[in-house]
Amino acid sequence: MSHYSGSIPDTHTRRTDWLEHAACKGLNDAMYPDTNARGIAEAKRICRPCPVWRQCLLDALDTGDNQHGIRGGMRPDERRALARKIAAGEAIALTLRKNSKARKPRRESLRRPRTLAEAVARRTVHKGGHALWKGTRALQFEGRQYTSWQAAFIAGHGREPVGAVLRTCNEQCVFYAHLTDAVIRGDRAAAVAV
Repeated sequence: MSHYSGSIPDTHTRRTDWLEHAACKGLNDAMYPDTNARGIAEAKRICRPCPVWRQCLLDALDTGDNQHGIRGGMRPDERRALARKIAAGEAIALTLRKNSKARKPRRESLRRPRTLAEAVARRTVHKGGHALWKGTRALQFEGRQYTSWQAAFIAGHGREPVGAVLRTCNEQCVFYAHLTDAVIRGDRAAAVAV
């Protein structure tokens, strides 16, 4: 005797109760800016303190909503790049699910870096006294684009570089002690002249 009722259980219902706590609740227009930098920066500013940004990002990735708007603090192209990395096995599957009984490992790179130094640390590998940059040579942080050398210089020296940032070693190194700007080069030249 079969106990099949003929109905199909709804196992694919997405939990969306987190939407009630979203910082952008009621601000739909602000979260779908045009391609202008000011609108995108404002939408990301709204996302930054959001208590449910992880669930928003997970939902966007789970549903394939990578075409429009700012979700989880990321633009569509950033979400597509993350989805490609996950598909290629370069990123650990997102495990930050609400109401999970077992504590799963936290994906460090999904937590937004709080400082430029933290963002630089995530993109560098120290090897033989040098710091090698991982990934593209650019870094986007707090709505600003940095080259790897600029970001490493600011993170290490605690100030903006004056003039061009140059390295003092032969490697493609971004270790801040191996990076100079016009001020450091001028100080070194003055010390040699004395």
